[in-house]
Amino acid sequence: MSDKLNMFTPVDDDAFSCPYAEGEEVNAQKWHKIAMDLAADGALEEALEAFDSGLELEPQNTILLRSKAVVLSRFDKKEEAFQVYLTALSYYPDDTVFANGAGFALMESGRAKESLFYFDQSIAANPEFPNPWFGKGVVYGELGDFEKAIEFYDKAIALRLDYKEAHFGKAIALGALERYEDAVSEFDESLKSDETNPDVWYYKALALDSLQDFENALSAYQKAIDLRPDFDDALNNRGILLNALGRFNEAILDFIKASEIDDSQADVWFNRGYTHAMLGQNDDAIGSFREAIEVDPTFIPAYIEAAFLYVQTGFPDEAVRLYDEAIQLHPTAEAYFGKGVALQVIGNSEKANESFEKAFEMDPAYKDIFEAGKTE
Repeated sequence: MSDKLNMFTPVDDDAFSCPYAEGEEVNAQKWHKIAMDLAADGALEEALEAFDSGLELEPQNTILLRSKAVVLSRFDKKEEAFQVYLTALSYYPDDTVFANGAGFALMESGRAKESLFYFDQSIAANPEFPNPWFGKGVVYGELGDFEKAIEFYDKAIALRLDYKEAHFGKAIALGALERYEDAVSEFDESLKSDETNPDVWYYKALALDSLQDFENALSAYQKAIDLRPDFDDALNNRGILLNALGRFNEAILDFIKASEIDDSQADVWFNRGYTHAMLGQNDDAIGSFREAIEVDPTFIPAYIEAAFLYVQTGFPDEAVRLYDEAIQLHPTAEAYFGKGVALQVIGNSEKANESFEKAFEMDPAYKDIFEAGKTE
């Protein structure tokens, strides 16, 4: 993740003029300083012009080449950064840092498999350099080969014991393998080097949740949220855990805040609706389920839960309409059974029985539910 860059707006036509006195020689080192100052102000194009001016004087200047590639990556120009690294490698084919940079530029542009060539080139140049080992760990994690990812993260950690990113990556891979206790240990190793990374706290909370260590999970979620107050994923997942613990009044606050931070997440609206329903706030629940449907018209559980509440609140016709929409998206026994109940309330026994029969065909367990309901 990169920091947000400040926009740079020139004050006047002289904003990008050379800061050195007229007639003063501007060497490659000075062009590098100009370029980095411009990049810090967010002026990418002008920074690149300054880099190129320096490279005209010294085409093989390693500092200029490396800094230009880094700046391009910082501005999310990964392909352009990769090309700079290739130019550098044409001059310095055994440079481990340039090869590693090329690997990361490719990986971060979605070309994970291709990046392995350059990580291997970097390792061949200097096997003691931990960064390409880490890069290979990230690649294999993205490819779903978590055992291999762990192998390469371990290589990186052996070379740099406090490599917080490698510990974090290894923990993610361990979590993917459901080795949650080991994952928590690796998250803790990462946090030893930096306790201010909200992502580490968040994923640690998920692992603790999976271990049913709920109080420590809640504490880790709180750490993540304290460090990033608009961390909607942490709020949503903490709300889910609070729901599971029956703490609905606390959970609803998390879901409300998460939906205010990002109102385009159907699952957050659904979770908010479910929690409103558990608190007996049916109107708010229906409204939240409808927001989920608005965001994602294919979110079938929202149709079914809203329809159920429409029956409970005296609007069975609207319930039938929503059940029909859910069935059109994907027929399920639950939707047919719910539709049957709504039709019974309306008084249309014939169509209700047709829906019940379809539910029984799809899942015979609904027959038992139906019979149990008759005896109550």
